[in-house]
Amino acid sequence: MENIFNKVLFIAPDDKYGGIGAVLRTYAKHMKGFKCITTYPSIPIKSKTIFYFLSVAQVIKTLLLDTSIKIIHLHSASNGSFVRKSLIALIGMAFRKKIIFHLHGGAFKSFYSRASIFKPGIRMVLKKSDTVICLSKQWHDYYSNTLSLKNVVSISNPVELSEGEDYFRVGPVVNLLFLGRICDDKGIFNLIEYLRTSKYFIDDRLKLFIGGVGEHERLLNIISDPSFNSNITYHGWVDDNVKRQLLGEADVFILPSHFEGLPVSILEAMAFRKPIIATDVGGISSIVKNGVNGWLLNPKNLEELDLVFAEIFDNRPLLYSYGLNSYREASKYSSKEVIKSLSYIYESLCT
Repeated sequence: MENIFNKVLFIAPDDKYGGIGAVLRTYAKHMKGFKCITTYPSIPIKSKTIFYFLSVAQVIKTLLLDTSIKIIHLHSASNGSFVRKSLIALIGMAFRKKIIFHLHGGAFKSFYSRASIFKPGIRMVLKKSDTVICLSKQWHDYYSNTLSLKNVVSISNPVELSEGEDYFRVGPVVNLLFLGRICDDKGIFNLIEYLRTSKYFIDDRLKLFIGGVGEHERLLNIISDPSFNSNITYHGWVDDNVKRQLLGEADVFILPSHFEGLPVSILEAMAFRKPIIATDVGGISSIVKNGVNGWLLNPKNLEELDLVFAEIFDNRPLLYSYGLNSYREASKYSSKEVIKSLSYIYESLCT
């Protein structure tokens, strides 16, 4: 049987710490002959512009030499990421390659609304692409209605399931876990300020564990305040082994973001049978359901957590049933199912 993945060239940031990187690492694990060129560094370098144009040169060289490539699959966030991928999309079109524009950016609505005179150019690139992939029904509706795109399909980020593992535990303390970039957009600083006022946190019944990179010095300065009573622990960037350990020890996963596409971190927590507390932004409501596997909050009103924590402490077994529901929902987005959906798209574009 012909290997369809050998015909695809992936273009993505070298996203060691973010969701796009996690998606591409899953692809690489399951796609034979995986080919990828990165266009943005994950570590600080002197000139990101030089890095990008060297990547563009590598793309052109690859398209000239590798005649097996029929499809360019671009993975893009918003803002500068979209601009960088757009140039490569136009180059791919010039080489008569099929173009897949895969949109991950949770802030795309804001990016597009601020684009002003560049809006027609944004729409043109997406309309000329053979397929535009978004991450949820909510995003599908946005791109179809606001940008009038007819070539949009919705495919979730993939997740590796934790087969046969039960991580539920009962105790007097509820462990919250946050995994994500340490910045205002992810809501972590709002969450910490809320915890200052929570009676459960003040009474040492809530603990918060944090993993991620970003504004770590600001974070450490805040949580060093003795009033937090060592109930907030920052682990820095966590590799897969530490992540599994933290997910195993957590009772609830929490992500109070202001913007999102479809967070890989939530899917990973669901695959570990974790109930989810998250804000109702982006495509999160497609995987987190109030009263089923978690709680959805207004990102501008974290005081809603008062009711959430009251419900949790009044009914701890609820976490177990919500966790099971999370796992059932996550199984719909297993790497096997997602890659099967991508295969159908690749095959249809190559016929």
